Amino acid sequence: MKKLIVCGCSFSAVSNKPDYINTSWSELLANKLGWDLQNIARQGCSNGGIRIQIDEVIRQRPDFAIITPTSYDRIEIPNFIKEKFKISNFDMSYFKMVGELLLPTIFQSTNKDINSYHKDAGLDNINYGNNTSSMIVETLNSLAGDWPHIYRPNQSVPEDVQKAVQMYINYLYDGWWKRQMDEWIIRDGLNQLQIHNIPFLINTGLSLWSSDKEMKDALYGSVPEKSILDDNTINPPNVAWSHPPDGATKENVYGPNDPGYHTNSAGQQFIADGFYDIIKDRWGL
Repeated sequence: MKKLIVCGCSFSAVSNKPDYINTSWSELLANKLGWDLQNIARQGCSNGGIRIQIDEVIRQRPDFAIITPTSYDRIEIPNFIKEKFKISNFDMSYFKMVGELLLPTIFQSTNKDINSYHKDAGLDNINYGNNTSSMIVETLNSLAGDWPHIYRPNQSVPEDVQKAVQMYINYLYDGWWKRQMDEWIIRDGLNQLQIHNIPFLINTGLSLWSSDKEMKDALYGSVPEKSILDDNTINPPNVAWSHPPDGATKENVYGPNDPGYHTNSAGQQFIADGFYDIIKDRWGL
């Protein structure tokens, strides 16, 4: 049986609520195609996390993949569950004196027990609800304000981590530069999919590109035209505006009944039908 893998953030993820099992567009699409589905999208995931998801696509080599990038307001930080080396009261004179010893520690090249990114860990780098993940991948707001997160169960962000993220936002974060870096990150993943001959469809996603023209310009010459979604009406984040969840209001755009993928059932079916037609028309799969 053919396999479909879906990568992205909440707009591409399945619902975690029991009442909405098998209602997401990816589940509806796989059922309509008669394919197996592996959905590795995750609410609040960053583009760096989505790039790791793409590596999993390459590892599994499915028959087709759908990639929906996300906003650039998300970051990846080392998992703060475990204690790790910290530099306090950084002193340059001390650094110069013991640079031979300190430098490898700063670059995390000598201690494999440090809870941070490891390439061979794959999806285990991302916190899918497993507290032993190598990293915490979330929005800046959820980390800076310690918002509850379903993939950080019963776990608060330590106050020093909150303050560090707040300082990053105030003094180090450049949204336009982060957006550019995220574009390069996603584009590299798409290039790797081509190198491995894995058919895929890329969407404008959430805020990474403001239009399909901007996405085409960014990907021109590096991604086949048929792999680019040129109908923004079925881009999952856009469908959230045209098919909001039941009970949504101007004050609460997703409302109290959001399944987690931010649209109503008609919206999920609309996305599934649109992707189905594209896969059949362009690839004949």
